[in-house]
Order: sequence, then C-alpha cells, then structure tokens
Amino acid sequence: MRLAFAQAAARLRPLPLWTDPVSRALPAALALGLLAGTALTAVAQTPVPVPAPAPAQTQDQAPAAPPAQTEPPAASPAPGSTAPATPAPTADPGAAAAGAGTAPAGAAEGAQPAPADAAAQPVVVEIPILPNVIAAGPPLMEPGEPVTADFAYGVFQRGLYLTALAVAMPLAEQGDKAAQTLVGVMHETGLGITQDKKKAAEWYQLAAAAGDTGAAYRLGQMYLTGDGVAVDKKRAADLFEAAAAAGNPAAMYNLAILFQAGEGRPYNETEANRLLQQAADLEDVEAQYALGLQFLEGNETVRDPIKGANWLGRAARRGHVSAQVYYGILRFQGRGVEPDEREAADWFERAAIAGNPVGMNRLARIYAFGRGRDVDPVEATAWHYVARALGLSDLELDGYVGSLDKETVDKAMKRAEELSASLIPKPHDPSAAAP
Repeated sequence: MRLAFAQAAARLRPLPLWTDPVSRALPAALALGLLAGTALTAVAQTPVPVPAPAPAQTQDQAPAAPPAQTEPPAASPAPGSTAPATPAPTADPGAAAAGAGTAPAGAAEGAQPAPADAAAQPVVVEIPILPNVIAAGPPLMEPGEPVTADFAYGVFQRGLYLTALAVAMPLAEQGDKAAQTLVGVMHETGLGITQDKKKAAEWYQLAAAAGDTGAAYRLGQMYLTGDGVAVDKKRAADLFEAAAAAGNPAAMYNLAILFQAGEGRPYNETEANRLLQQAADLEDVEAQYALGLQFLEGNETVRDPIKGANWLGRAARRGHVSAQVYYGILRFQGRGVEPDEREAADWFERAAIAGNPVGMNRLARIYAFGRGRDVDPVEATAWHYVARALGLSDLELDGYVGSLDKETVDKAMKRAEELSASLIPKPHDPSAAAP
C-alpha cells in the first residue's frame, strides 16, 4: 500500500495555475491596480504605456472649454502603440497663460510645473510573471537537481520532515540504503512520522545488510539497550565491529566497552585499549574520557597520570561535563598536571553551570574555604543548597552553613532559588501536556 501511494504521488503533477488568458491576466491587473491606482486594460507580459503629464498651454493657445460633465476615460491603445498626450483642461485662461497646468491631487504646495515644451514620453511598467510554486518542486531543490537520498537528508536537517519522508520513502522502497537509514531514523525519533522503534529496527536491518555502516551502528545501539528489539549484546558487538571497521569512532568506543565488560565479546583489556585509542584519536569525546580514566585508574601496566590528565583535559575542553569535574580535581591537586587552584575553580564552575551536582559541591567548597576564589559565604551556601537538592549532601558544608548569621543565610536562600530556576529540571506534569 505504501509503495502504491508513493508511486501515485510521484506521478501526480498539478495543472499550471491560470491556464486561460483571462485568469492569466488577473494577477497582473491586481498588481498594477495596486501600484497605479487606475483601471488596467493590458494583460500580463504586455508593456503598458502610461501617458506623461500634459504640457501647460502657452499664451497663443486658446484655452480648452471645460466639459459639461466628466467624460469616461478613453479606450486604451492597442498593445505596442503610444497614447497621444491630451492637454489638461483649465478653468482660468490667465492661469493657463501663466503656464500653470492642472495640479494633480495631493501635489505638494509650491511644486514646479512641467516645462511647456516637454514631450509626452510613455512610461513602461514591467509586470513580473508570478511563479508556479507547485510546479517548482520540493523546497530548496535546485532546478534540474536529481531527487536523491542526499537531498532527503538535506531537507531533514533543515527541519522539513514531511518533505524528507516523501522523498526518502520511495527511494528506500527501491533499495537505496542511505534512504533506508533515514527512514529508520525518522521512525526511531518520531520526526515526520509516528514513532515506531520496531519499524526503525527493520529499516536499519535492511540498510545494514546492504552495507550502510551508519545503520549498523544505530541497530547495534538498539540491540545493546533492547530498544525496539530484544537485548542481544553479541549481535550488538557484531554490528559495532562492522561499523568500527569502516571508521566509525562511536562504534569503536562501544565495542571497546563490551571488550572491557566481557559482554558480547570475551574480556580483552588490550583490545579495548586499542579501540579506545583509535576512537579518541578520531575525536570521540566519550572515548577520550574513557581513555583518560584508563590511564589514571587502570592496572599498573597501563597507568600513566600525565596521559590520563591530557585525555581528560581534551574531553573537558570539548564540553564533557564529567571530564570537566575530574580535570578540575587534577588541576587542584596537581596530579598529572601543574597545580592551579584558580583554573580548577573555573572547571568546577563550568560543570556546575551545566547542572552537575559534583561540580556544584566542589564550587561551594571553593567559595567556602577561599581556594581559587575569594571567600564568599553567600555563593558557597547557595551552591551547596542546589547540590543538596540534587541529591549530593556534604556534612562539612552543613556545619559551615550552620555557623553563618541569618542575614547571610537569607541572601544565600534567595541566590539558591535563582540558581535552581535554571539548573534543577522541572518535574513532568502530565496534565500540562497537550491533549
């Protein structure tokens, strides 16, 4: 049914807009009517001659007698001809002799009249042809651009999910592995279509069997967590291995973790380290963090605090929050790096602002004891309160707060409320959800 619908939709081409002459002239008439404020008599694509203002009468010209009543406008000339200029009527011969023509309505007072010998010149107004947006094709498609999975990915990344689905689905059903992967992503995430993890796994399976390593990685994730399929860590390891062989750093990291845990693959610390090193060199931030921990906390054969601090610092600078906390501790203690309490305080603050309760606790201690920052009991107490609200207690800081005066504690409470508004996630309220 889906294939038949897609084929029918692909063949459907709407008729061009405004196919008869009268309808085709309508947009042009509306456009010119808005611009000139006069009746239009020309069709679209026809230059419209507009008469110039009539020259003023000279003294040797007899003034034209004013008409008894307003005459209807003369018929427009044939397309391509020029309408002769008609002298403007005047009610006062003296005004005509002075060279004053009939002033147009709304003209500014004191405006200069047109020269008496000015020749009437037609003004041509070009009327643009309105494009047929239906025949133009999907948004962002260049003229003549072939419809491919790359185009579907492009519109998907721009948030045009329905267009991406309409383009990708026929290609996926024809066996395009990249399009199959995209349809799997849309089913997995629920973007452009109803979320269905089972169907996502089916599309990933088709693409992975055709050699798409991105689909193999995503399917491996689903087998690892049991999302849409039954948990199968051996199958997950097989898929990660295929993706890792193609250079996918995230697959290398996941496979290394399975080797370390002895799940889906036999325990092999050497192979795990090799894969972590490869993934870290390819800038996978999780692999950099894991490799840093390996050098800091691994067995004696691999332990190297300097390498560990180096990899944790790289991960921290790329925004890994846990690495920021750990690297801050290394900086504070001078383990594997030069000690620098002020820089350590900066790393704790970055992690705290990111919502990490350990970073909040460390930053509270920094302010309480003046190590790396000036002593600030309000900030120390406020960060301690927020960390405690997130489940991280500290008896030493509880005692510190108990020694403070009421005014300081009140200020800290107000500051903690400000921090909590942005750092503590709001509980989900089902009643607030849209029906």
